[in-house]
Amino acid sequence: MRIGVDLDGVLTNMEEYQLKYGKKYFKKSDDEIDVTAIDIKDIFKVSKSEREKFWTKYIWKYCLIEAPKMNSVATLKKLKEEGHSIHIITGRAHTTETGKLGDIFRKMVFMWLKKNDIPYDTIDFCKEDGSEEDKLRICKKLNIDVMIDDKTENNIAISKIAKVLCFNALYNQNCEGNNIVRVYNFNQVYDEIKKMTDKDYFQKKSNEEIEKMSHDEQIDYYNRLREYIKNLPFDEKNHSEKEKNYVKLCKTTSPIFKLLFNPKAFNRNLVPNENGILFVANHNNYYDQFPIITALGDNRPIHFLTATKMLKMKRGKVYINTGAISVDREDAHDRENSSLEVKKLLLNKKNVFIFPEGRTNRNESFLLDFKPGAMAIARDTGCTVVPIGVNDTYKKKNGRLCVRFGEPFNVSPCDDIIEKTEELKSKIAVLKRENIEYNEKRNK
Repeated sequence: MRIGVDLDGVLTNMEEYQLKYGKKYFKKSDDEIDVTAIDIKDIFKVSKSEREKFWTKYIWKYCLIEAPKMNSVATLKKLKEEGHSIHIITGRAHTTETGKLGDIFRKMVFMWLKKNDIPYDTIDFCKEDGSEEDKLRICKKLNIDVMIDDKTENNIAISKIAKVLCFNALYNQNCEGNNIVRVYNFNQVYDEIKKMTDKDYFQKKSNEEIEKMSHDEQIDYYNRLREYIKNLPFDEKNHSEKEKNYVKLCKTTSPIFKLLFNPKAFNRNLVPNENGILFVANHNNYYDQFPIITALGDNRPIHFLTATKMLKMKRGKVYINTGAISVDREDAHDRENSSLEVKKLLLNKKNVFIFPEGRTNRNESFLLDFKPGAMAIARDTGCTVVPIGVNDTYKKKNGRLCVRFGEPFNVSPCDDIIEKTEELKSKIAVLKRENIEYNEKRNK
């Protein structure tokens, strides 16, 4: 297939970039911002000259440093490996101009594509205003089979001659049509293209459909599900680099943490030596990762599942650079995609950590209700689960901060996820009580 790919808003998160730096630059409240607009002038209701001043300051960072969207590079590489051709068709500002400015902006596009190792067969530049006419013409010229774009006008125009994957954004919610499919991430992009080319491509079943299956049918379904997940685009190089960052950071911070808090680890011998482990623990404090990391050692990289809001904190860059997977629990599409990313990591023999309580427990109860997501992930991947109990005793050097490992276990395809979630909660409750009892004996 011949696949057309837009740049801004598809390979980059233009929407997030504009909102983040626009709020910083124009200093406007949320009530003064129109998130349904696509242009910075309309989003922040500023003049054309103010728009130009903004981009004069922030365009270089965007064009040269902004990271590609999650899985975009891995997806395009996999599609290329499978025999598809990739055609970049972009309406990036200034790229159709003659003279030095046009040369600079075109060179920045090529530099960014090379820097991020993005594969493509051809690249075409379109005018920024009225780009739908240019893009339609180029799609006809290249015989594009499917176009991935985010701009409503482009998608509607191109959908008359090719299938369109509309990359979801706040500014394109009115983009609809018979030949237009909305996608929220590159896992979905890959799925939609595979469905177009492979009539036998794996189809996920609903929980209701799975419950009606026989035992053997369920076993077969989950085996096929795992093969499907393993075959999804996976950026091994990127994950490995972040794991190296994780190990480097641990080697630096773990000795300091040990010196300050003198944490105690119990039953460390229960942790299997292999990778692809799902670690789960109760969550008392924002710093619970540190005693757990210290107890596990700096030679076992772990990808933590963390709330998206945590990435906006000062230590957010640390989470990103060490391989954390973020989830916006208020967004159903993001929850589904984050769960899939976790499954991909586990099936590619990476370790993952989840706090099933979903947030910190500020002494509201002994344990908060556990979310069923962790056990569903364990069932879908067949991974080994290691429960951990940690107590909230962050007193310097008193040796009462405890990390206690429980017996590893697995979740089978036929297990009831709600029951397994309650079992997990019971296991961690026992570990937490044992930590408390240990400290009570020390007090005596």
